[in-house]
Amino acid sequence: MDAEFIYDDFEALSDTEFIELETEADRLMSMWEIQNLRAQLMLFHDDQHIGEKRRELMAVHHPDFDEKGLREFEAKPVVDNLEGNMLIHPAATPVIEINKTHTAARGLWWSFGMEALSKCREHPMAIISLGMMPTICVRDGKGEWKLFLRGWQRTTKADLHKGWVEDMQTTNCRPPLTKEQDRKAAGKFAYGRDRIRKPVPEPPGKDTFEKYPGDLEEGWLYVDLDEEEAVCWSIV
Repeated sequence: MDAEFIYDDFEALSDTEFIELETEADRLMSMWEIQNLRAQLMLFHDDQHIGEKRRELMAVHHPDFDEKGLREFEAKPVVDNLEGNMLIHPAATPVIEINKTHTAARGLWWSFGMEALSKCREHPMAIISLGMMPTICVRDGKGEWKLFLRGWQRTTKADLHKGWVEDMQTTNCRPPLTKEQDRKAAGKFAYGRDRIRKPVPEPPGKDTFEKYPGDLEEGWLYVDLDEEEAVCWSIV
């Protein structure tokens, strides 16, 4: 009975109404696919999975995508050994906007993660980390959504037992960053007891593609910031 009702309801639609309904259905399906895409990326983000064959999630066939840079990044080890190795960052609370042609999308996710990395440390440190993940997605020639930009803006990164009030760690890389260097990169808008944090990055608004029409523009992330405050996102 329900199926008959739905069928009859569709039959009553004009061609214009049917196209509008079909377009909205595609938008909603795209939102679901993009959420799944971002979550899938975070499932394989530690040394225990480096080199494994998997479905390509990045927009490597896009003419403006830096595939060479991606492969160089993926080839770098995350840690010195696998003792305590953990890098789990669920992608949560997405804010996603899709352009009118359904070929590009912008999104922002929060992530609360657990880490235990040994690079630049004699022993791995158990860490709790909170941050935001700005993202740009594009649709490839087959209609499948791919990641073009994947970023990370740290809010807190602290020893699990001390917490961010007593302890804040810098980005874990070699050679180790000074606190000043860290502040200029992923830690620019991180928590600090001596300053008020700015709401960076901004989630995309409904008019994001009207204000910033280029599909790959990143200006929507830097609302109300001057040029010196523009962030060089960490790749995740």
